Amino acid sequence: MKRDLLVIERNTRDSLASRLTAEGYSICLAETAGVGLEVLGQHKISHAVILNTISMRTNGARTCASLKRAAPRIPVLIYSDQEKLAKADELLRPDATIRKLINKIELYSPMDKKACLQYGEIYLDEEKQRVFTPNGVSHLPAKGIQILKYLMKKKGSVVSKEELFTRIWKTSYVEDMNTLYTNISFLRGAIEQDLAVPRYLRTAG
Repeated sequence: MKRDLLVIERNTRDSLASRLTAEGYSICLAETAGVGLEVLGQHKISHAVILNTISMRTNGARTCASLKRAAPRIPVLIYSDQEKLAKADELLRPDATIRKLINKIELYSPMDKKACLQYGEIYLDEEKQRVFTPNGVSHLPAKGIQILKYLMKKKGSVVSKEELFTRIWKTSYVEDMNTLYTNISFLRGAIEQDLAVPRYLRTAG
């Protein structure tokens, strides 16, 4: 596992940079936002930027916006105790474990189209539980993966609620629709560009 990461943080004994290095990642450490932007400008980073705003005592909003302007295709993951920043791809709270950070980093690992199930512009990576669309990449829960995989294999055919319950939940009990509607709503948010006019996931009745 070699991922080229830029970590922007004040260097400490238990820094994110040192912990990610121990996990096998290739790390470029920048102790200021300015240095981080210089690194991006030199095209040394191919995978992701980790911005540890907690160590730098800033909310990171301005830095995050600058990073996205400099390299819009590189995801920015932020450690912060603030609310979600508009430009950040992922926000992790101060109590997030290194394993959770690694899971987020791997979410943005390069897509292998040969290993994905494709329908139109949608690519489903079942192994890593993620879906690629023109909107970007999203992590899906296990049931979301199962539902999307089933619908993609049906290739645009109409699928009834009863069929989904039988195939996905292994039951014919369809009185309580809340679980199904919740999963469909989550999927639509992940794959549709315009929720008001869905292209792939449409429901009736």
